[in-house]
Amino acid sequence: MGIRAYTSLEIPIPRLSGQGFVVHHARCTRLTMFRGHKRSDWVWVRRHCASDKACAGTLNGRIQGRVNALFKLKSKHGIVYRVANISRLQCIGGGVVQGAEGMLRVGWDIREESVVVPIAKIEGMAQLIPLDLRETWLENNRIDLETWDALYD
Repeated sequence: MGIRAYTSLEIPIPRLSGQGFVVHHARCTRLTMFRGHKRSDWVWVRRHCASDKACAGTLNGRIQGRVNALFKLKSKHGIVYRVANISRLQCIGGGVVQGAEGMLRVGWDIREESVVVPIAKIEGMAQLIPLDLRETWLENNRIDLETWDALYD
């Protein structure tokens, strides 16, 4: 059995045009430096399948989280698991857009410290705006058209 740690993950995101991909680079450099700073990027994590019945403005089965570690495990039988340790956030106020800024509010999930998920459940970079010192954030749904469509389409 073996384990190998990584500091970045390339996430291919389909272009809205349907032609090709944009690659997001999620980094988690807890013990090392990236350009002089430790990094632990925010990502979108799929919790359950998307639904056509989800209300506009909801996360539709996704939640934001911070990447703590990326690693590959290989069992003694040769099975390879590519996983990430994620500190997940939770929606504040029911997961719908609220407030004058029209953005979702998220904060630390008080029920859990962190979870291990397959890297296939990481769907892209999340853009968060800090409100309180390391406690609550706004999901920047105006950063790009893909984020806007994910929340409002």
